[in-house]
Amino acid sequence: MKTILRHQRNLYSILICIIFVIGYASYLTISNIVAEQSRLQQQSIAPVFSLVVEELYKPIHTAQALASTGSLSNLLTDSELDQAAILNHLEQLQENLNMLVFVASEQQQMQFNSDGTTIDLQKENIEWYPKVKAMQGDTVAILGNRENVHLYVDIKVYSEQGDFLGFIGVGKSLQSFWEAFQQYKATHGYDLLFVNNVDEVVLSSHRDFQAQFTDIVNLNELSWFKNAAQELANMENLSSIIIQIEQDDHVVTQFNLPQLDWRVFLISPMAKRQAEINYAFFSHSAQLAAILFFLLLFIYAAFAYQRKSIEARINIDPLTKLANRDKINHWFEEHTEKENSLALIMVDIDHFKNINDLYGHNTGDKVIKEVAKILRSNLGEQDVASRWGGEEFIIFMPNTSLSVASQLAEKIRKDIELNLFTVNSQSLKVTASFGVTQAQRAEKLESIVADADRALYEAKQQGRNRVRKAF
Repeated sequence: MKTILRHQRNLYSILICIIFVIGYASYLTISNIVAEQSRLQQQSIAPVFSLVVEELYKPIHTAQALASTGSLSNLLTDSELDQAAILNHLEQLQENLNMLVFVASEQQQMQFNSDGTTIDLQKENIEWYPKVKAMQGDTVAILGNRENVHLYVDIKVYSEQGDFLGFIGVGKSLQSFWEAFQQYKATHGYDLLFVNNVDEVVLSSHRDFQAQFTDIVNLNELSWFKNAAQELANMENLSSIIIQIEQDDHVVTQFNLPQLDWRVFLISPMAKRQAEINYAFFSHSAQLAAILFFLLLFIYAAFAYQRKSIEARINIDPLTKLANRDKINHWFEEHTEKENSLALIMVDIDHFKNINDLYGHNTGDKVIKEVAKILRSNLGEQDVASRWGGEEFIIFMPNTSLSVASQLAEKIRKDIELNLFTVNSQSLKVTASFGVTQAQRAEKLESIVADADRALYEAKQQGRNRVRKAF
């Protein structure tokens, strides 16, 4: 989480610096024709782009990152699901991401939500699933939840054969959008309307236009829009017009969000001033908006990079900070294409159940973390360690012989045996057993792990706290 926050701060710092430079340059260009009030009004247009990135693109990239992560997408292909484990995993993601997270399985016809609820998708009153499934595009944003309306970003997931597997997505309440828009409006005095491809007002900074589940305002219901409908229809992206709303002149700027097939209207009240100054000002504003649009594309790319950061965080075991199984599966697929051979060490903490029973699970977790630290300190530059499950670990060593891997396993065994594990100021003796094998590039991961597991079993049978090689 700290890494993601650091990325965000860096991105926002860059954005603020660039906006400041552009704003100052624009001021120098048009200072002879625009009054101070107009200059301040122009500068307040820029933050809307950072607002869109933070409030809309961040949930979209988060949903895409989750959908591309095996730990969730694999759930859609499982014939038998551990519902408790799924809900617990989703709950942890919600805590980390501060957004609702859900998985909807086509095979199971079930939806699992991070708030601990499940929904039978075969019920007749479940309207969203077939509706969104039939929509064009793999990323869909819709409103849902009668009691507390949310904007849901749904990502369609497919098998390698192209079969539809279901949805993975995130949800964010309209109330949170409205609060963010209100802060923007309080600072800059502008209203925002986010309109979908059928002219429904999905998001708004105006309370009267905020969508309810059964009452969504259509753009054609607004008198000012009907009066300027033809002119607005012919507007190009990032262009502006002056229209009258409730007898006051307002500037309406329109820009597109192509990823969602939405339009955004920025509605700004305009003080009375000469028409020549107005048009000159907004001509320069349009140029600035065009530059900022390219800046938005840059920020979009930066958030794509952040999405990879999220994927990396999801692939890390939270207790030991080692790679988890999903990460290892991906790593193995990459390295079997490049490496001629690799060695594998399987590690199992001896009598770990007794440690939990005698000293408690908190102590057990401390032992696992300390063993993981010892493993990490012994890794070579290309080696990778993973928590395989419970008290089991594996170490992959590319282009390493069985003899060298066995020597490393023996060193780690001694390090664990000699390490001082303390519980309530008392020393705790901990040992581990090791199974070592070597595999060729053509072998499958399951086969290699099975060989190491057999060697590990032999080490346990011979008294534990020892290293055995698979031949």
